[in-house]
Amino acid sequence: MASSLLEQLSADLEVLSEHLRAGLDEFGTLYCYLEGGRGGRTYLLHAPYQEALPVLQALNGLSFRGRILLALDPSPLSPTLEGLPLSGPTRAPLAHLLEKTRPDRLLLAFPGEGLGQGFPGGKETAGKSDGAAPGWQPLEAEGEPLTLHVEAPTGLVYREVRAYGPWESPPLNLDLPISPGPYWGSVGLALGIPTYGVGLVNLRASLEALFSLW
Repeated sequence: MASSLLEQLSADLEVLSEHLRAGLDEFGTLYCYLEGGRGGRTYLLHAPYQEALPVLQALNGLSFRGRILLALDPSPLSPTLEGLPLSGPTRAPLAHLLEKTRPDRLLLAFPGEGLGQGFPGGKETAGKSDGAAPGWQPLEAEGEPLTLHVEAPTGLVYREVRAYGPWESPPLNLDLPISPGPYWGSVGLALGIPTYGVGLVNLRASLEALFSLW
């Protein structure tokens, strides 16, 4: 699985590199830079790799100032040594990229619509022997969070504890729907980076609204 995923990422890197400054980091995150108008800031737009096409379509011809670093994260598709599938992105690849690039703002593409401004915190558990369902629970719920060992497409194996703290960002004066934010937003705020979720539904409209403000 990891080797075939790496082949896909490498092929996409070759295509992107014909048009943009692009690369593939040690976690298998495929990234590229899009340059906007003069001035502005650097925005890291993080999206699951499997959503690459709609995200690139939303960015095509988008008007903005500054620079967008698009990061396509394959971690939701990566296998674990425990044989359990991942329900979404993991911490280490995003934290590594943020520490390396230090963007001014972090935008997280997530299932939903509009703007995600926070998440109450939660953990993913394996369920219980009494039949309790696995899945995401409040941090204070019974049961330990899953601890998984994820194999990145590059072969790197890293530890992932499926527990994420609460996060909340200041509201923005935008006419956009407000949705529960993605759980991995806490990774950005822990590093002091202003963080917002942007829903994949009508992503183009949400990005246009955000960049008109910034």
